[in-house]
This record gives sequence, structure tokens and C-alpha cells, in this order.
Amino acid sequence: KSPVSQQMQLQAYERLTLLIDRIALPNLISRVSQSGLTAKEMQILLTQTIRQEFDYNITQQVYVSAEAWSAVKNLKEQNLLVINQYASTLPLNANGLDLNKLLLEYLMNDTKGNLHEVVSEVVSFEAKKLL
Repeated sequence: KSPVSQQMQLQAYERLTLLIDRIALPNLISRVSQSGLTAKEMQILLTQTIRQEFDYNITQQVYVSAEAWSAVKNLKEQNLLVINQYASTLPLNANGLDLNKLLLEYLMNDTKGNLHEVVSEVVSFEAKKLL
């Protein structure tokens, strides 16, 4: 591989590492949370933000391994699923803080809640193979 293509691959892994960090539920919640939102509005804000972050970085798949890209894609899908599932359990009058609290409790109590850490390790491992 040429040094230029290797550099592009490393930059792609860096971008994916940043993406993983940005869509990790604890970081996402603390970054986008706004008071005064209903649970439904918070659900929409969280899911839209994940989709936008992912879509913004979709071209990185060209430069990374299929395994690394698949792991990132799975993290996105898992997070969307969790947000939507927990939002659907709340009463209609619930607020955004109720949803955030429920999501954070899930993260503390379920090992799958730390999927972002596993995905980050996969991407990091792949990047280190280039060094």
C-alpha cells in the first residue's frame, strides 16, 4: 500500500472512532439533551442525530475493513433500536428527561449498553494493524 492510501485509511479509522464516540448513548444524551422536550421529541432528536452523524461519515466505509464498518453500522442500529424500544414504553405525557433517565439506567444495567466500547476496540485494533 502507498503511504497516501495508508494515511487515508488511518484518517478513516480516526473519523469512525470519533463517530462511535459521538453516537455512544451516554455522550449523545449529554450533548443533545434539552430541557422542556417531550419524550417523543427527545426520541426524534436522538435518532435524527445518530442518523445524521452516521450519514455524514458513510463514505469512510470505502477505506476501512468490512468488519470495522459492520461493527459501526451495528452500533448505529442497536442504538436506534434501544432508543425506540425504551421510548415506546413511556406514557404519552413523559418528558425527555424521563427517556434519558431510562436510557442511562439501561446502559448501567445491560452489558450490551456498552457496545460502543467494543466497537471502538474493533476499530482501534484495525487501525493499529496499519501502523
